[in-house]
Amino acid sequence: MDRLFPLLLLLSLAGCSLMPAYQRPAVAVPAHWAHAEIGDAGIADAWWTGFGSRVLDGWVEQALAANQDLAAAVARIDQARAAAVIAGAPRWPSLNASLAFTDADRSGSATISGSTQTGTRTTAQLSAAYELDLFGRVAATRAAAQSRIEASRYDLQALGLLTSAEVTQAALELAATLEQIRLAQANLDSAHAILAVLEARFEAGRASALERDQQRTVVANTEAALAAREQTASGLRNQLALLTGVAAPAFAPATIDWAVLRLPAVTPTVPAALLTRRPDLQRAEADLKAAGADIGAARAALYPNIQIGWDRAWTRSPSFTLTTLSASALAPLFRGGALRGEVARTEARRAELAAAYRQAVLTAFREVSDALAAQRQSALRSDALERAAAAARAAYGIARARFDAGAVDYADLLEAQRSLIAAEDAAVAARLERFSAAVSLYRTLGGGPAPLPAEG
Repeated sequence: MDRLFPLLLLLSLAGCSLMPAYQRPAVAVPAHWAHAEIGDAGIADAWWTGFGSRVLDGWVEQALAANQDLAAAVARIDQARAAAVIAGAPRWPSLNASLAFTDADRSGSATISGSTQTGTRTTAQLSAAYELDLFGRVAATRAAAQSRIEASRYDLQALGLLTSAEVTQAALELAATLEQIRLAQANLDSAHAILAVLEARFEAGRASALERDQQRTVVANTEAALAAREQTASGLRNQLALLTGVAAPAFAPATIDWAVLRLPAVTPTVPAALLTRRPDLQRAEADLKAAGADIGAARAALYPNIQIGWDRAWTRSPSFTLTTLSASALAPLFRGGALRGEVARTEARRAELAAAYRQAVLTAFREVSDALAAQRQSALRSDALERAAAAARAAYGIARARFDAGAVDYADLLEAQRSLIAAEDAAVAARLERFSAAVSLYRTLGGGPAPLPAEG
């Protein structure tokens, strides 16, 4: 029997695996993006630095360090690693030790005590048990757990990409809103000045009440727009506080200078690169690998479970040693279809995840195509609206000078004033759209190859 244990151990090491071989689901991948140049430089890890704002960079770095959703994702990785340790534990023998003291009286009854008086029997026992993984159940269970670690790590990477994109977008929107507030305040000051002129002329009988009240309307509408912008800015500051892990009342952000922001050039690589860059697609693949391992474990459960055991006991009063080596096999004969049902369930689960992976890839292609189209069209729109704003400023300057000189009536100035307010606001919004399109393209391309957390 002393030779039985090594022999069974060798059989275990030579055991077969019933896991299906993994193959990435086939998806038709286009060779190029429509209406876009292809680059091979990739995307920088800290892609948000391309907008040229140190304030923005600091917010993103703080969010990646202090965001509580990211902290929860890190904890989920730790949970997955602990689950993998549990799943891999049966690869090793289990050891148990016991020590017993029995005091037997003359009547034959026994009580447990720590006494070593006459009639006391001391027994020490050491037991070892090991499951022979002949059909790969333990290995498959451990492989599934390892794949779920990878899935949780890719979840963290995807959440990090989303968080950096949300912080960048909120920061850009705040900068645009503050620029609109600055323009609205300038327009309000100008509207007040015109109203003062009209009220003086009205008192002198050189302007009508209609003209005065029309300008009062412009002033009131500009004040209302200014208040709305201030509310928007406050909401964006609170959003940034949440994303960066700071209580909103204590968040005092610096101001991003709208004028110094620059538009980064985002050049996508070939569509196939998405399959290994986007963390959500890599997570879907990890789920598929785990599902394949689950199939192997379910198939292995159809076959006998072989256990070997070793036990040695030492006793005093009387003194002797007993060694036992055993082997047992538990073969499932009838479980009402439960075991084969589990095989069918895991196979169907893998088929579901394969379809979900293909859908995720197609969705990724659509998202990048949408972002590329937004990048192209927002550039055309922004350029046109910048020209419109420049023309509106020039027209208003001419109309105001002529109005002050009495060369044109108030109706011409009112039209120029309204056009200027609308054109400047639209130009800022269009430039923000260009920035937003760049953020969206970075996100849909998978961002830069940010490092995953190290194995624990």
